[in-house]
Amino acid sequence: MTLDLKAAAMTAEGYCPVRAALAILGQKWVPRIIYELRDDKRRFNELAEIVGGCNSRTLRDRLRGLEDLGIVQREIVATMPPWVEYELTTMGRELADALTALEEWGHRYLEEL
Repeated sequence: MTLDLKAAAMTAEGYCPVRAALAILGQKWVPRIIYELRDDKRRFNELAEIVGGCNSRTLRDRLRGLEDLGIVQREIVATMPPWVEYELTTMGRELADALTALEEWGHRYLEEL
């Protein structure tokens, strides 16, 4: 995920944190990945199954990008065979809380539409 947050968040008035957050969340599959990691660690294949519809390469790229941004932490579990687990960092959990607030808003105002 090559995302230039500084460029995406700039307006004529300067830096806009809302635009920066939306630049991250506006990428396909990112909100779903964060939402599905909000409660627990997940292995790659488990996450792929839960997210659904996202091919492995795209999922891998999104997870790497989120890892680069400090939102997701990747851990290699040294067993035979080894596997990889992903979980949200503190920053990622705070972003997941923002998504939960959007979920609550959606339940409150959009279910009736």
